[in-house]
Amino acid sequence: MEMMMFVLMSAVAMLINPYAANPVSNDNLNRIIDLTEKYNRDLNERFFVEDVSYLADNGCGNNFFCKVHDILQKHAKNNSEKDIVRNLEIFIKESDINCKEVLKKVGPSDKEQLLPDLLGNLTKCIQRRNFMGNVTQAA
Repeated sequence: MEMMMFVLMSAVAMLINPYAANPVSNDNLNRIIDLTEKYNRDLNERFFVEDVSYLADNGCGNNFFCKVHDILQKHAKNNSEKDIVRNLEIFIKESDINCKEVLKKVGPSDKEQLLPDLLGNLTKCIQRRNFMGNVTQAA
């Protein structure tokens, strides 16, 4: 009985062994690896933007709104982001803010932040502006 079990186990091992020793490359799986690497690169580009938290921390002035508009205008890819840009444009126009002039005084940041953090700063500054009224601080 033990001999029969040993022969059976050996036969199963011999059947499985050639597949384990010779892995077969699958083009679809290799394509998934390529797509995953590309997606990870896209995520980094998609979710990291210039850090403007220093502008938010310095009073949420026109410089902040112009800088956020500038970043999102270059970055907007989906409808939600485009809607934010469109509404910022309306706000800037109705407020008679000359962003070209304002942005001349605002240099680029050396840091990056996640897009949701930028949008969080935008929300915070809108709420601050709604509560405190028009803040015209520039950098």
